[in-house]
Amino acid sequence: MRFDLVVRGGRVVSPGTARVTDIGVRDGQISVLGDLSGVDSARTIDAAGLTVFSGGVDPHTHIRWPFLDATSHDDFRTASIAAFHGGTTSVVDWALPADRSALAGVRRRQNEATGDGVLVDFALHCVLGPDLARGYDEVPDVVEQGCPTFKCYLTYRRRGLLTDDAKLVRALRAVAAAGGIVGVHAENPALHETTEAELRAAGKQDAMHFRAAKDNLVEAEAIHRAIFLAEQAGAPLMIQHVSTREGVELVRTARRRGLPVFAETCPHYLVLTDEVYEGPLGRRYLCSPPIKSTEDQEALWAGLADGTISIVGADHCAFTVAQKEAPASAFDAPNGLPGVETRLPLLYSHGVAAGRLSEARFSEVIAENPARVAGIHSRKGILAVGADADLVIIDPAARRTITATRLHQDTDWTPYEGVEVRGWPKYTIRRGEVVIDDGRYVEPADTGQFLAGMPHGFDTVR
Repeated sequence: MRFDLVVRGGRVVSPGTARVTDIGVRDGQISVLGDLSGVDSARTIDAAGLTVFSGGVDPHTHIRWPFLDATSHDDFRTASIAAFHGGTTSVVDWALPADRSALAGVRRRQNEATGDGVLVDFALHCVLGPDLARGYDEVPDVVEQGCPTFKCYLTYRRRGLLTDDAKLVRALRAVAAAGGIVGVHAENPALHETTEAELRAAGKQDAMHFRAAKDNLVEAEAIHRAIFLAEQAGAPLMIQHVSTREGVELVRTARRRGLPVFAETCPHYLVLTDEVYEGPLGRRYLCSPPIKSTEDQEALWAGLADGTISIVGADHCAFTVAQKEAPASAFDAPNGLPGVETRLPLLYSHGVAAGRLSEARFSEVIAENPARVAGIHSRKGILAVGADADLVIIDPAARRTITATRLHQDTDWTPYEGVEVRGWPKYTIRRGEVVIDDGRYVEPADTGQFLAGMPHGFDTVR
């Protein structure tokens, strides 16, 4: 048997095991996991001393994304190249409604990605906005289109995205009936809007005041309410970008009660603290929810390790320094941080290399669980025979200091400037094609594919 690619002698982390073995790839899929000594192959990668994981599945990117008067600087092609450098081979982005139609929004977003020249394989979450003529009735059609994951924003009134409790319950019921799941951006708008108005009136409008307006109560109350409403609706629930210790405990309690409640966090909450908002560069770090304290950070790491938090998403949104600093008030600046390239290396370094996460848990939260939530787990997020040959091969001995000039994200800064990481992707392989070859980008022969997610029960998400 001749293989298109053999990865030889790496430490392969697959479900339930980590062992030194070989991987044989044919026609873009994993064909063999086992000893391939002496076999014929068009290309062989010597992975001795390296660790092989499933290619990263980033469940939370905002590519070419609008925020008030700004739009993030990258497109699907540039974001794809950055993702490859960081070991990510698939992303799940967001589709806003189009012409008051959720289904039209999904189709428009697919066309945008294709038109940009997307290179990663991609799936989509569907945003259910507050003013949809047919949005909730369209849910079965959106799921049939391959998007079983939805989102409701419990804040962002000024952006026209705020979903009230009645509409959230309607969304939860409709999506559950169709075999999907609703994710929520959980922040209480009345709490943070009231504080923001008071701070604006007092002339307090810098980055630390933005952080103060969105204290821990803002997130915790919204998570508490969303869990209660989901339980009453008999629906599964995903809490996006959890940032607080209170949020972790609310999710932990719900899961111990057997509720299908899942949570995501992001690298910026795991690596940075709210000290970043102090000083002249604070405006750059604005995101919602904002970055919190060391105590919150420790709670998030504990939640990742014990299974309370199931996935890590970049929440990538690549605004430039000029875009961040243009508005007179921090409250009017675009929210979001670039991170699709650094998600996986940061989590490996601060998780696995630091002893906070096992290799198996790392693989679950950066690839396997995101694929399961999105309903693409038959192809992605797992090293198994028959799955797509999406691999990231990490050199655990490599050390790198992150700087914006060495990254490939289409923006002029990184939140992690000067952060040293241990472990960095040496090879990234998407459907059998080596797209990062010993650190160098290689243009793939074909474009990224749309990944149609399947409805499922979410009981396999760990």
